[in-house]
Amino acid sequence: MIILYHDPRSYSCQKVQVYLAEKGIKWKSHPIDLLKQEHILDETYKDIHPRGTVPALKDGDVIIRNSTEIMEYISTKYLPKSDIFFNSALSAAVHDFCKQDELLHDPHIRTLSYHNLWMAGIRSDEENNRLLALAAKHPDKIRGAFLTKAVSGKITPEEINSANTAITNALAEMEKKLAESPSGFIFGKEYTMADAVCTVRLFRFGRLNVKIELLRDQYPHTAVFYERAKQRHSFCELQI
Repeated sequence: MIILYHDPRSYSCQKVQVYLAEKGIKWKSHPIDLLKQEHILDETYKDIHPRGTVPALKDGDVIIRNSTEIMEYISTKYLPKSDIFFNSALSAAVHDFCKQDELLHDPHIRTLSYHNLWMAGIRSDEENNRLLALAAKHPDKIRGAFLTKAVSGKITPEEINSANTAITNALAEMEKKLAESPSGFIFGKEYTMADAVCTVRLFRFGRLNVKIELLRDQYPHTAVFYERAKQRHSFCELQI
């Protein structure tokens, strides 16, 4: 059985979890608690993911280390009869959309998530120093530097404004695609990786106080998509 190394709170992990549930793929959970910095402290995880990030998927001797690549691996190995693989243009469009979402996540969604959620509480000097020490040890220097900035409260107003603008642009893009789609899915006639991405994206937007339900006049198709997505078993089972 495939093993998914993940933190259920992680945006990247949630995309994979929703997709696996949607497609009915059985998997074994190996939790990695990001808030406890297990991705840095767990020595055995370094062999799975040298950069110390999540998610990672292990299938026998095969290890895949990126959310888009994990979903594509699952699709090609376990869902070979999917309609999308008979249309190269559609497959490429889904891939590009998912890769663009990675750029939306890092830095923009990550910036707001750390600023509004993960680093918003009051922490002791001891906890701050512990997090800073771990950030210095992060195997991914860019991630370590970002954690240092977040812990130190140095995320700038310009970065926050840029993140909010990126979210607004993402909502406009989704609305355009859904308005043009007769199926109600982002691409084509079936649920693809792009739909898993958008489901998790909208869920995170909600946690960041972007209430899609209150923006029906501006994003009506997106609001309907999200209401439908929340009724699907893939969303309900995860309770994200």
